[in-house]
Amino acid sequence: MNTARDQLVRLVGRGWDQVKGSLYRNAIFIMLTSVIASGLGFFFWLIVSIRYQQADIGAAITLFSTLGFVGVLGNLGIGVGLIRYLPETEDKSALVNAGLTLSGVVTFALSLVFLAVLPVLIPSLAFVLQDPPYILTIVLCTVTIGLAPILDSTSIAMRRAEMQTVRLTIFALLKIPVALGVVVFLSGRAGVFLSLALSFGVSVAVLGFILIPRAVPKYRPRLDFRFDRVRPILRFSLGNYAAAVIGSAGVLLPTALIYDTLGPNDGPSHAAYFYIALIVVSLLYIIPGAAFTSFYAEASHKNVDRRRGERQAILLSVSLLLPAMAVLWIFSDPMLRLFGGGNPAYADNAVTPLRIMMFASIPVFLNGILGTRVRVRKRTLPLIISATIVTSITLGLGRFLLQNPDLGIDGLAYAYVIGQVAATPYLYLEARQAYEAVPSEPFLGQPLE
Repeated sequence: MNTARDQLVRLVGRGWDQVKGSLYRNAIFIMLTSVIASGLGFFFWLIVSIRYQQADIGAAITLFSTLGFVGVLGNLGIGVGLIRYLPETEDKSALVNAGLTLSGVVTFALSLVFLAVLPVLIPSLAFVLQDPPYILTIVLCTVTIGLAPILDSTSIAMRRAEMQTVRLTIFALLKIPVALGVVVFLSGRAGVFLSLALSFGVSVAVLGFILIPRAVPKYRPRLDFRFDRVRPILRFSLGNYAAAVIGSAGVLLPTALIYDTLGPNDGPSHAAYFYIALIVVSLLYIIPGAAFTSFYAEASHKNVDRRRGERQAILLSVSLLLPAMAVLWIFSDPMLRLFGGGNPAYADNAVTPLRIMMFASIPVFLNGILGTRVRVRKRTLPLIISATIVTSITLGLGRFLLQNPDLGIDGLAYAYVIGQVAATPYLYLEARQAYEAVPSEPFLGQPLE
């Protein structure tokens, strides 16, 4: 009896030691970040769906998501490069500031380009050009969206992922009272957008000016135009940047695709339905995403057992993902019926695409394993190709299926899943050798393969 008890105690002790380890701790904080953001985001959209019209919500979502894509264009993939290279850099403060400055300049320029071409690309959103405060808000919002991933990645690289949790918690908490306050003097789509933009900007400011200085030694946020400091990681980052831009198009542009394909009458409301389904089902995607982001940060440090770390990330993902899928399937319909003050339109239109996209969590998990192997080996071309496969199928097939009146946004959900599945065989061919071929290379990084 004592022997069995001692074995159990040792087993529990080993498990607790793993949980206390930096890989699990970082992964749990990253998951907690996303759960808090998505959970509070759920309540935000729940409140907004009662206070605002569906068409206004759809228009604001489409605008904010499209700006998110412009922000991804402007951050140059520097965040991924920081996770890989910041731990081994001596002057961490200078590297972070130079990366932020470069991204800020590029994102600012891209926001102006976006405003100039908006009437041509998405004419239905051209209403923002009629109001100068709207234009200023869009520019500032786009810049902060571009800077946020760099600051988040800095906290992860310094093994302080809880700072990202704080930022997204501030964003998630603040936008609820802002939305309730804004509706008093600014109704419609402008009110929804302003509540998102203002809350996001405050959260990024807190992370950059208050939290990051506590993680990076001697860090003070300031402009740094010595972009030669960033050059050593850009060759690696730009490959990841291309993959991130292509991949984010499949995540951030479906609402714009719906808006454009279904027209000004059905587009805004169906964009809202699809977005609600996507933010709920994304609770599943964050599980493998957090586990393998944490593992990637760990694997970027020296003298780390990468195979053991990968097994830990897989175990954590599977143990949480399977029960989460079952729970979400059961409660998805009653959950969606809370929206719109009991308006059945949300559940009637969003529950099917939500349940369809649940099945994407399986290839997302597999692609997380394989994609992390590729990143650790500092190979970026496979990431670009796999992202191209996912996005081209999601948007290309999605646009075709959207035009089918029997499918609508359900067809876009099918395309979303098929896109993820299609990338898995290719990533397997590229990453099946695991870590046997991890190169030893200088800080300069590798060009595209």
